Amino acid sequence: METLAPAEARRIVVARQGFAARHRVADPDQVAEAVRRLGCVQIDSVTAVARAHRLTLAARVGRIPPGTLNGLRHSGRIAEVWAHEASLIHADELPWYRAGMLEETAHRWYGPVLREHRRLAREMMRRIEADGPADAAAFGGAGRPGWWEWSAAKQVLEALFSSGRLAVRERRGFARVYDLPERLYAPAQLAPVTDRDAVLRHRVARAVTARGIATEGRVHDYLRVPGGARTLRGAARDLVDQGALVRVRVGEHACLADPAALAAAAPRPSVDVLLCPFDNLIWDRTETERLFGFRHALEIYVPAPKRRWGYYVLPLLAGDRVVGRADVTADRAAGVLRIKAMHWEGRSAPRALERAAARLARTLGLAVDA
Repeated sequence: METLAPAEARRIVVARQGFAARHRVADPDQVAEAVRRLGCVQIDSVTAVARAHRLTLAARVGRIPPGTLNGLRHSGRIAEVWAHEASLIHADELPWYRAGMLEETAHRWYGPVLREHRRLAREMMRRIEADGPADAAAFGGAGRPGWWEWSAAKQVLEALFSSGRLAVRERRGFARVYDLPERLYAPAQLAPVTDRDAVLRHRVARAVTARGIATEGRVHDYLRVPGGARTLRGAARDLVDQGALVRVRVGEHACLADPAALAAAAPRPSVDVLLCPFDNLIWDRTETERLFGFRHALEIYVPAPKRRWGYYVLPLLAGDRVVGRADVTADRAAGVLRIKAMHWEGRSAPRALERAAARLARTLGLAVDA
């Protein structure tokens, strides 16, 4: 079994994540390809700087013009599913999720919702089929004839989406607009892969190839495969036996690696970027601490007096190291990106921060106010 130094592994992982070395303006093809390359991109509602999925994608492709993501949804090139939390995936990946989605009617939460509100679910499906896309507000207005209680409507829409009977056509603001999947995606994209072992192998392979190298016991977290690490052992063994993946050691930890990532030259990355707290590179805190020696902390839900780092803190990636964390906010009224505090991990790297902040500000159409 090959052994890699942590520095070698870091360079492979950072290279495989596809960070752009400089600011640019992305076209739809580049955005769709970044989603494909990453496997999935987490969606989050916090807007202290920008929505999580936009920050994560911008670190790879640059500024994303308004309407690009909705355009990719409309054209059936990206989709929303539950992967690593609520996420964007490339629509060609849908068959690997559809079987699990269609089983959601037995889910401990969504199943009871659909059973309890069976008539409401039928009416919602009929209305969207007849009248076109709708958001949750279209089913609000409790007390009016023909309309339904607000929370029940939202729960049923969420259940219909999670079970694959509805899809997200677009986001208006942050609100989902639902439509029939067959209006958005090709039949081949909606055909579920029903072989559970094949699905597990695919999910493991996608997680490892997205990172290049992943600790074997943590692969499940990347795409949040039900059942955890134990469920994936057989899939990992099969992929290694087939030569699709190889086993390596990084320090003391057994890892799975993409042979192509090991074969490719991985020089020290020349990238300085402020990472979204939900960025794929760092969302597994255990993996992040093992590989980068960085203890990632999210303090959004921590009361202000108890926060150590700040409300919305962006780790600073400089090359292949996470060298600090910045408490950042976007003051759109003033047109500036404010760095309220910077906390270094060891030696400071002010030039890296300057470059990363300038790049992020340009992505958001702001100036930097440090």
